[in-house]
Amino acid sequence: MSGLYLHIPFCNEKCHYCDFYSGNQLYLMDDYVDAIVSELSLREDYLVDKEISTIYFGGGTPSLMSSVQLLKILDKIKERFAVKSDAEITLECNPENVNSSYLRELESIGVNRISLGVQFLDDKILERFNRKHSKVLIMNALYVLMSSRIENISVDLIYSVPGISDESLISSLKLLLDYDIKHFSAYSLTIAKNSKLYWKVRSGEVVENDENSFISQYCLINNELISKGYKQYEVSNYAKEDFVSRHNLAYWNQIPYLGVGVSAHSYNLYSRQWNIKSIKKYINNSKKGIIDFDIESLTDVEKYNEYIILKLRTYQGISNNYVLNNFGENIYRHFHKNMLKLKNKGHFEFIGDLVISKMSDLLLADYLAKNLVY
Repeated sequence: MSGLYLHIPFCNEKCHYCDFYSGNQLYLMDDYVDAIVSELSLREDYLVDKEISTIYFGGGTPSLMSSVQLLKILDKIKERFAVKSDAEITLECNPENVNSSYLRELESIGVNRISLGVQFLDDKILERFNRKHSKVLIMNALYVLMSSRIENISVDLIYSVPGISDESLISSLKLLLDYDIKHFSAYSLTIAKNSKLYWKVRSGEVVENDENSFISQYCLINNELISKGYKQYEVSNYAKEDFVSRHNLAYWNQIPYLGVGVSAHSYNLYSRQWNIKSIKKYINNSKKGIIDFDIESLTDVEKYNEYIILKLRTYQGISNNYVLNNFGENIYRHFHKNMLKLKNKGHFEFIGDLVISKMSDLLLADYLAKNLVY
């Protein structure tokens, strides 16, 4: 099975913490949809396994697209690939774009999962980071979503944010838990170099939270969600039974996927490639039947390092036999020696062939990876 990711790089305005490629040229949306349709035809042979189990519209702000535009893309996907009848089809939505009519249209064209970009429930913080909705709009969006026929609803949250106390965070989380949300993604605030937030921190306008705040708020979210029946299946992701994000899990399990659209990344087990970062150039090239991308072939060491880094973020575990059979004796000896050192320090659980992160290890994933990578 394989996955499809479609990057929709349009936003009304850019959030100050965001460094994903996006632009505000919404007048190019129809041309961009045509370019995506063209790329799907040009790159259908990229995936050896054309059975598609997940489709993910990310951004940017995919909810700026009309259902007609989305359907045009989905129809082309079904024409070129074998889409499973139960495929997970996700659309990232901003609260200001959610209404009953739009949700009915999304449901009618096959969208069965919504990822709602809440991020914060504090109007001052929302404004500070240039989010274009309010707490009232967020709560209204959740009410409308709960009234829709799309059951699989995920919410994105950002924590360890300057100006949001532990008490405020827990209050916001409890408010969200009044709704039947199936999945939470909770990420600590990242100071990305290409973001406006980076320069605000550099100038002293914003003071980054310290590590103690990060740990405290991570634990608060973790404890609250687990106590309410959510399973933590990855360091930043929690789901009710049967509502794990299949698309995200495919990334962590290194299942091949095709990334379509400007700046989108693709992976086929042997290499990674990524499209150019220019909406206009991407559109113009597509009219000529050209897809402009860079490619990186992966060595055994790079494949091993990715495997270790990704598996340490989940509870699925690192397979001793997989490392030995796929990366060779030298890499395996390195892994085994350093894994035993970490074991002696109290890390990991061991079940048969698997080396599995403890809950306390998830917070230390970067440290553990640094010790195990080759």
